[in-house]
Amino acid sequence: MRTLLIVDDDRHLLESLRVVFSESHHVLTSLSAEDALVVLDREPIEVILLDVILPGQDGIEFLQTIRATHPDLPVVMISGAPSIRPVMRALELGACDYIRKPFDIDELRLVVERAVKSAGLKQRVKELERKLNALPNPEDHKPLKTAVEEYERIIIKDALRRNNGVQTRAAKELGTTRRILSYRIGKLKIEP
Repeated sequence: MRTLLIVDDDRHLLESLRVVFSESHHVLTSLSAEDALVVLDREPIEVILLDVILPGQDGIEFLQTIRATHPDLPVVMISGAPSIRPVMRALELGACDYIRKPFDIDELRLVVERAVKSAGLKQRVKELERKLNALPNPEDHKPLKTAVEEYERIIIKDALRRNNGVQTRAAKELGTTRRILSYRIGKLKIEP
């Protein structure tokens, strides 16, 4: 289960969001950036919901702290501020999305899920780039086409594994159609 850290100074909102996300996430909450930093240092967090306006260190300053120590951690900003400027600053600093108060719960769930999925895809790209860079130099041993096909095999096998072999779901995750995925599986001779 993914761990979600919610940082907001409104106790009632924290409890409401804990209930909303408790089925899909292990939910941790903090009333301030300072408390959240302690949680962040001791718990593996997958996504943060961070209010822009907080007592003490505000959400924008805390986002800068997060980026210094956890550059790839997805952070979704929550803003009840009348101005869009703090949110724009947060996006410049690497927040992956924002939602304005009062928000629709379904929209908030979607924004959090999209942030987690996007971070996962970025992480996969980094891993695959690392694997590709570890392959022998194409000029020394393999033609570039072979290296690219190996890279594609890895991506497809990983997607199929995560989706229990269901090609339709794997295709959707890979951003293609089932027909094209099926063709590439045959072309690359990927065993089920």
